[in-house]
Amino acid sequence: MGHCVTAIISSNPAVDSILRSSPSLVSVPLVDGLRLIPLDDDALDSVAADYSQTADGFTYLSPSLAAFLAAHSHHAALVYFETEYFGGDGTQAAAAYRDGHALSPTPSSGDGAINPALGCLGITRHGAFDEFDYVGLSRYRHTSDWIEAATSQTP
Repeated sequence: MGHCVTAIISSNPAVDSILRSSPSLVSVPLVDGLRLIPLDDDALDSVAADYSQTADGFTYLSPSLAAFLAAHSHHAALVYFETEYFGGDGTQAAAAYRDGHALSPTPSSGDGAINPALGCLGITRHGAFDEFDYVGLSRYRHTSDWIEAATSQTP
């Protein structure tokens, strides 16, 4: 079974700023006041124009996308992540931003890259759940499913 999701996670101030700047985007509530903005190809094209260069380990994290994320992180810390798994093989990558800058040690890729980035949002393990599962990232396995969930909750 695959897991292929590209998204941004943050709290209301940053999410609201992103949705105002890109009205075609949608969001899904998570835990602890966080929201997820799923990014399919159309959404990515609307926020960043050039993917000829991307950060190591990322498919879409271009300089223009990084600048977009950094700009919106002035409102609240945010995490950008990508997963690409099929049949247990694949990778994940994540970058956290706050106050207009990428936070160390992100951006990073490889097994478990998303959990430390979520830690930058204050998310910690809860019992048997790691950060990824605690916020609900295993709820849907594809970006399109997150978009469908977001549009089905909108009146």
